[in-house]
Amino acid sequence: MRIIDVDAHLHEPLDWLIRTDPNLAAELGRPARFMEIAGQLFGGGGHALQRLPESQRPKDPWDKILPGFVNHLQITDDRQPENHTDKDVHAYFEANARLRFCDERGIESQFLNPTFLVGSFVQAAAVQKTHLIQSIKAAWNTWSGEQVRGHTDRLFPVTQIDIHDVPWSIAEMRRSRDLGSRAFAIPESPVKGRGSALPRSITHPDFEPIWSIAEELGMAAFAHVGFAREGINPGWANNGADSVRTFSLLQSIAASHTGTQLMLAAMIFDGLFERHPKLVVVTEEVGIDWLPHLVSSLDFTIGRAPAVLDDGHFRPSNLTMGETYTLPLAPVEYLQRQVRVSPLPNAQPILPVLDQVPPELLCFCSDYPHVEGSDDAVAVFERQLVGQPERIRRDFFGGIGELIGV
Repeated sequence: MRIIDVDAHLHEPLDWLIRTDPNLAAELGRPARFMEIAGQLFGGGGHALQRLPESQRPKDPWDKILPGFVNHLQITDDRQPENHTDKDVHAYFEANARLRFCDERGIESQFLNPTFLVGSFVQAAAVQKTHLIQSIKAAWNTWSGEQVRGHTDRLFPVTQIDIHDVPWSIAEMRRSRDLGSRAFAIPESPVKGRGSALPRSITHPDFEPIWSIAEELGMAAFAHVGFAREGINPGWANNGADSVRTFSLLQSIAASHTGTQLMLAAMIFDGLFERHPKLVVVTEEVGIDWLPHLVSSLDFTIGRAPAVLDDGHFRPSNLTMGETYTLPLAPVEYLQRQVRVSPLPNAQPILPVLDQVPPELLCFCSDYPHVEGSDDAVAVFERQLVGQPERIRRDFFGGIGELIGV
């Protein structure tokens, strides 16, 4: 049985950019450790919170981060190698060591997302050189390609693009595909325009060339946690408490999976999957608990609501789209054909979800070597799948391979 890991990570050593593009690194200055930028990254924004009574306003970004997550971030920082000679953690970034790790667990191949790349973005903003973001992404694509050179039959870096710049993104996808990449990262939210322009859905015609080139190159679109921008009403912070801890918790409950559901629904109803039948979208690290709700909601829109009453009466609410839905496939059929969702191994039991959705929608990931992942993810999921039909096990662990073509 094939085992394909759709969400593993590279832990870039602190000197990755210096090694790849020293001139670019010099423009950014001394590379920052993760905890130096984590406060800005995870506790940033929240300008509306400044309208709270002064006694409730967060004093610094760390006031907006839940205590347990601070520990999580510190462990992540501890796992960043200092440099490329740090032999104790070679499996975090070096191909031969990573493949030994995979072989010990029966993992055939891994898709590799970045981890500490975001630190360079924060540094670019700090020195007011955000125009360097494209160059930083290109440098990561080059560095990751170098890391897996000679092993691109099993290790696939996830290309970083700039969807605001379609021609640049297409050129970078072509270049990275030549380096061995088989996937690219996409946002889970509408794409901001310049100035006050209204953001555009990623289903907008402006982005059609991205999806076309993805089909041509055989590259899947990966939507990873951290890129959704769906916020909750800031009024939830106005609760008379002496901190915004409850608000932060509510944000974490709702924010990550809301953007993903909106993205997938938009791709279906705006006809993106119909226009690009070979496009594959994989969602990563946003959980799976929301998937039954999405599936039932999509069915409901075209009148596939369960016959709970079964009294023969017509109810308009059961046909939300009515005759305006003209796509040849049902919404859930597009999900089955083109979408896969990966659960976190240490946090999300898969059996309750498998009972409520087409089982082929779920696919394996380890999230290694992230804190919220597992270095024994295969065993974690194998225990949950005991007694399940072989077809379900096969689809979960390796079905994505046939879909993407690896």
